[in-house]
Amino acid sequence: MRASLFYCVMLTILLGTAWSIWDLKTGKIPVSDVEVMRWVPAAPREGVFEGFYMDKYEVTNGQFWRFDREHRFQEGEEDFPVTGVTWYEALEYARWAGKRLPTVQEWMHAKRARKREFSPWDTIEPIPVELEKPEYRLFRVGSFWRDTTPLGIKDMAGNAWEWTADTLRLADGTLAAIVKGGFMLKGNQLFFSKITDSDTIAVDQRLPYVGFRCVRDK
Repeated sequence: MRASLFYCVMLTILLGTAWSIWDLKTGKIPVSDVEVMRWVPAAPREGVFEGFYMDKYEVTNGQFWRFDREHRFQEGEEDFPVTGVTWYEALEYARWAGKRLPTVQEWMHAKRARKREFSPWDTIEPIPVELEKPEYRLFRVGSFWRDTTPLGIKDMAGNAWEWTADTLRLADGTLAAIVKGGFMLKGNQLFFSKITDSDTIAVDQRLPYVGFRCVRDK
């Protein structure tokens, strides 16, 4: 092979790789992709005895608006996670969509369940996100390309916190539900949450950083 042809081939490969990485990190998700679900296989040892499908992304403002035409959000944030909804409203949306909320066990299993490939987090320490506006904590779904599980599920370590189906009674008798997977705000930085991180929130509360995703049985 001539040297010029070799360099041409190598340059093409390098440019193609660079383009792929740039597109992966900055490209917007196709509108149709918002509806995609990922298959999560069963895990008897973890108490998940049946496989299920889980939303690839958190439920967006645009999706929730189709269910509730009274839902309001900022212009241009159709593909941001829906927030400010109660646990009951999340349940109603899930039923309307033919789905349900995941249990904590299912949510945790979906985050660590593996196929053959590794998660992008396996060899890279998550870097905190610097905030320009401290009150701004949400991003377009799928914005953080490294926040992807081995099964291809996005935003399970950051973005909105997510309602789960599991509830408990607080000391004062309030019914609360467990939320998982949102950004943790510390000062002017957002830290990606660990799989063990969770919080409990009253089921009738509306918080600007709490949303949800759904699952569906076979």
